[in-house]
Amino acid sequence: MIIEDWILATLIVLFILACGWLYVIWQNTQRSEHQIRQVVSQQTLIGSDVSARSLCHAVHYLHPSMHAGVDFVIKHDDPGKPPYIAEWNSTTSQPTDQQLRTALARISEHGLLENYAIRRQAEYPNIGDQLDAAFKARHGDKTEQMEQDRMIQEVKDKYPKTSGECGE
Repeated sequence: MIIEDWILATLIVLFILACGWLYVIWQNTQRSEHQIRQVVSQQTLIGSDVSARSLCHAVHYLHPSMHAGVDFVIKHDDPGKPPYIAEWNSTTSQPTDQQLRTALARISEHGLLENYAIRRQAEYPNIGDQLDAAFKARHGDKTEQMEQDRMIQEVKDKYPKTSGECGE
């Protein structure tokens, strides 16, 4: 009888632990789904709204490791007004309007709002030359391929790829 009570008590404890574990998993799933929806919403806004994209660029200029939809949330509720940072979820201090304006001015001054891919494409070596070098490399002569790779790397270094955070 004592053994049966002990087994029953153990089963009840295991059942309670399993229920607790399932609840934690459910909560994490809910948080993850909310986070994914928030990121998708931010990317949609940033991809379709130039002023929101500019604000995102300004935040990234000041805090390169920040992610829209995770560390901050941009809203643009009124088309007559500029977008704004609605949520700041980071431990670093939120940039002031003046800091954002200064960052945006610096970005514009250096032409960083232009799409890096367009700038790269204009300076990459000719596709025909790249294919010719690849053909020769497959047949043992890698000198032209190495030169093409060097030229491509120079362009990539000159126009670094953005993180994709702000609609690129």
